[in-house]
Amino acid sequence: MSGRRTRALLLLMVFVLHAGVAGLSAQQSRELLPGDQRSGALSLDMGAQVYTFSGETGDLVSLAAEAGDAGVLSLLVTDADGEMLAQASGVAMEGFALPEAGRYYVTVLAPGGLPESGTLEFSLTFDLQPAPVEQVSAEEVTVPVFAPGEVVAISGLRFQLQWESLANLDLEIRDPVGGSVYFSRPVAPSGGVFGENVNSVCETRSGALPTEVVNWSGGGLPTGSYEILVYNQPLGDCPTSGAADFRVDVRLDDTNAPALVGSLAPGETWLGSVRVDAAGMLQAGAGGVATDETLTPAGLEERLESAIPLQPNQVQTGLITSAEPANVYSFTGSANEVISVSLSATSGSLDTLLQLLDGSGTVLSANDDLEDGSSTNSDIRNFRLFADGEYRIVATRYGKELGGTEGHYEILLSTAEGELAADAFSLGLPGGDLEIILSWNNSVDLQLLVRDPAGNSVYDDIPQVPSGGRLAAAGNVNCSGTGGNPVSYVYWPEGTLTAGLYEVEVWHQNSCNDITPITFALNAFVNGAPVFSHVARPVANQVFVTSFIIGVDGQAQAGDGGFVGIRGQGLETLSLNSLDFRPEFDTAPLLTSSERVSGSITNENSFDLYAIEGAAGDVVTVSMVATAGRLDTALALLDPQGFRLADNDDAIAGENTDSLIREHVLLEDGRYYVLATHYGMGYGGTTGSYDLLYSRLNPG
Repeated sequence: MSGRRTRALLLLMVFVLHAGVAGLSAQQSRELLPGDQRSGALSLDMGAQVYTFSGETGDLVSLAAEAGDAGVLSLLVTDADGEMLAQASGVAMEGFALPEAGRYYVTVLAPGGLPESGTLEFSLTFDLQPAPVEQVSAEEVTVPVFAPGEVVAISGLRFQLQWESLANLDLEIRDPVGGSVYFSRPVAPSGGVFGENVNSVCETRSGALPTEVVNWSGGGLPTGSYEILVYNQPLGDCPTSGAADFRVDVRLDDTNAPALVGSLAPGETWLGSVRVDAAGMLQAGAGGVATDETLTPAGLEERLESAIPLQPNQVQTGLITSAEPANVYSFTGSANEVISVSLSATSGSLDTLLQLLDGSGTVLSANDDLEDGSSTNSDIRNFRLFADGEYRIVATRYGKELGGTEGHYEILLSTAEGELAADAFSLGLPGGDLEIILSWNNSVDLQLLVRDPAGNSVYDDIPQVPSGGRLAAAGNVNCSGTGGNPVSYVYWPEGTLTAGLYEVEVWHQNSCNDITPITFALNAFVNGAPVFSHVARPVANQVFVTSFIIGVDGQAQAGDGGFVGIRGQGLETLSLNSLDFRPEFDTAPLLTSSERVSGSITNENSFDLYAIEGAAGDVVTVSMVATAGRLDTALALLDPQGFRLADNDDAIAGENTDSLIREHVLLEDGRYYVLATHYGMGYGGTTGSYDLLYSRLNPG
């Protein structure tokens, strides 16, 4: 290392060695011998004390320094050329292996300064053990990836986030010992301090290179992996719509890590990491936008083949590092068996993430934080297995391969035998050509609805439809269940399967006075083969939609799934996040008042966008009526910036599926937009043609 910090230490060492060591008598020698115990003092005139020793390749060095007056000391080991080999602050240094034969130096200093008296007395213990019989060369000596320690910084460690837009980006740094620094937690126990929270107020936003900084000042700071998180959090009163490009610069004393760059759309999170090693060097890790927790870590296929057997009700331990960000376990399960899995960090900064997979590698359930905001441990509770066979459990961390947290953990697989009623293990559910199973973990009333290719829906109010679809189980319907592990089940008996498009909806209908976080698993099987598996965490009144198509050959093709809005208490709001309509603003055809247009929604075209010219005070009405196919329409009116003003799914709820936005008053002059789509938006499956009519009533 040839930076400013090394040069400063070398100058200090040379000064002390020449000024003090050369003139010492034999009784005052600075030469350390095995088993030595020395005493010394630091003062304003002598800010560091330097000792020397000789050793052979592979010899093991142990050092310990203890200061009086509750002072904090640091130890540095350098070779004859001044290259730093090891550091320790406030702790002992044990079993450090010498890379080669030669002369070495030990420097004792006080990174936090001297006490008020101006003198700090200390004791130093030194030991040197011969290399083990099976010696290794310097090239073969390795340092464990996860080995927490401390390094002494002169000017400190600095993380700087910069971007060039009005976006409200936020910076968070997680240190290697479990601390976190961001705007609402501005100081970490390890010494990290957050600077100014910029672009967080509409009136003071600036696009002229806004900057946020997290800094550790000089002195001892933790070695290991520092996780970097960047959030794009749009403000409610003045949201930004475009992606924000940014860079993060990391500097330790006079050493810079390669710049980390990325781009974030509103609502997204970016993760990266930088490792600080014992020699004060920086190493940047991978970085990228955080993915859904139900996506498995990269390279999981190889780990599946060597899964570790997990015994029920026996705690096992493991380690997550950036070099090994995931471990895989296996167990054998039975249909309708109820299991729970817990994953708890026991050291370091580890933020756990837990996934349950079936034998084909499909994620059945996942959990990041056991209790949002108060615990980063993970827990999958009371999950009912759907079939006999081999299952896998993935123990990983938030961000998976992109993350930066590391540490040891404990994992426990437990069964529910002896805790739940016997009928919880055998529901006697009938089989069929098509089986759709919804399972969740608490007493909330979730409604499962399946719409067949003819447009008829099976759910708790209509338990059977002409195509053969039947509701065989309705967990916690109307809050009637006893909680714990409810299941809803819709199936088509053998010989009744119809080709075409099926749409599946899960509605968080009633909390039933249960405030525990909810996780559901939604699975579909055609002729016994899995079609899809979705795991989601709804909030009150939220609606989840997915779809799949069964061909005439009996093969199924799954569509995407996600939340499409809120329904309940007389209010229905659609979510447009699944539709990428903004790129079409410039090409949207312009409608005139009382103009009727026709269009169609297909599997390849999930929406049409139209433009209208409006003035403040205009009163507009838009209707969308299906004219062919089985289209279930949905409609939205957008303001000139592209944000939703009004939306509608069913003009008359329960009577038809056409859409109507009636007499909406415009508040400003400009170009507005009409979004014509189908229920479920990007996740919906119904198709067909429609007529759209826009009319404007000018005041006065």
